[in-house]
Amino acid sequence: MQDRSDVWYSTRAGEARGRVLLVIRLLAGRRGGAERVYAELADVLRSAGYDVTCVHCDSSDEAPGYALPPEVPVINLYRRANRRGAVNRLLRFMARPYPRVAVLAPLAWLSRNSAFIRALADSIRETRPDALISFLPSANTPSLIAGRLCGVKVVITNHGAPEHDYASQTRWDQNPVDRWLRFRVLWLADRIQVLSPSFAEWFPPSLQQRVVSIPNCLAGEFEASTAPLTHSHPSHERALIAVGRLVPEKGYAQLIDAFHSLAERFPDWSLRIYGEGPERPRLAAQIQRCGLGERVRLMGQTKEIRQVYLAGDIFCHPAAHEGFGLAMLEALACGLPVVAFSECQAAGELVQHAHNGLLASQAAGPAALADALGLLMSDAGLRERLAAMAPSSVTRFNRETFAASWCAVVDALCEHQPTKQPPARLVA
Repeated sequence: MQDRSDVWYSTRAGEARGRVLLVIRLLAGRRGGAERVYAELADVLRSAGYDVTCVHCDSSDEAPGYALPPEVPVINLYRRANRRGAVNRLLRFMARPYPRVAVLAPLAWLSRNSAFIRALADSIRETRPDALISFLPSANTPSLIAGRLCGVKVVITNHGAPEHDYASQTRWDQNPVDRWLRFRVLWLADRIQVLSPSFAEWFPPSLQQRVVSIPNCLAGEFEASTAPLTHSHPSHERALIAVGRLVPEKGYAQLIDAFHSLAERFPDWSLRIYGEGPERPRLAAQIQRCGLGERVRLMGQTKEIRQVYLAGDIFCHPAAHEGFGLAMLEALACGLPVVAFSECQAAGELVQHAHNGLLASQAAGPAALADALGLLMSDAGLRERLAAMAPSSVTRFNRETFAASWCAVVDALCEHQPTKQPPARLVA
């Protein structure tokens, strides 16, 4: 029987198209791209007639950063995962010398994951889903293991470029056991979702038939039909906007350097960076060193992100690499020209140079970024032309196509007849 203390709301009425379990490790208060897609997919599948349950494992009782459909039960596995408290404490105690004592890496991995896997397996047995969809590497590996133990079909989702999710020496858990398992358990997946067809090429040939390409979609508030592009701000102030988690790979240090070189030339412009993350102290110190305390602001997170875009003039995304670039997509939908690095694959797929934005060479560093930004900041006519083309350039990333693609994948795993909607693009 389901533990009601872990469920916020539950309703099950009528015969469902299929039962789907959505799994993410951390959800409470989080407003990243993966969490937004998690909430969007829950609503899409529920609207399509699936019986959806959302699962996470947070020590906090804070609500999700993005609202989930009220009809969908949400289960927090944290209490269940910690019922064997003595076992968990013993594992953590034995693994304490890691990473100084490298041989303890397996124990360290078990101390982080074994309780979550057991709790997830229990939840699978109780909810009996036809398919499980997991989000981010921290949930993908445990979901594949628990799914195999319980005989349920599993789809793992990838929200970054695969080489950075599976082979990077800096991203995610760098425990060698975690890195080794993260790749080896891919053969347990029934489907591997990626954001771009080109990402399939990274996977071994024996896995490529399981790879399905489904890009993210615009949330309803950003659809062209509901987003009147009325950019309003004081005439004496212009805003350069950046949005994303404050981590090194987002490139905000380069953006601050680029803006520093332009600040004296453009005294009526400011830079606003929205997001939180471990880089905040370092970026704050850099802003102070550059004497930009009044011109560059770290704004933190906001729930009114559409209003942020509509109050801006240029959007800059200085990431070295990106799986998709959801913030770029939203900014373009709101009529902001985008400046990004051409080497960033996601930017290359969303930004057409001199059509809806400008692409700079990452190899040339902050100077190239400053040149592109300076060109737009100094030319209102160019900004207006690029802004006018921006919304129509992203209409293909709509909710209907996203829903049809995911429903085709889930229907196939639930052994339903193919839907009449266009299938997701399987990448051979």
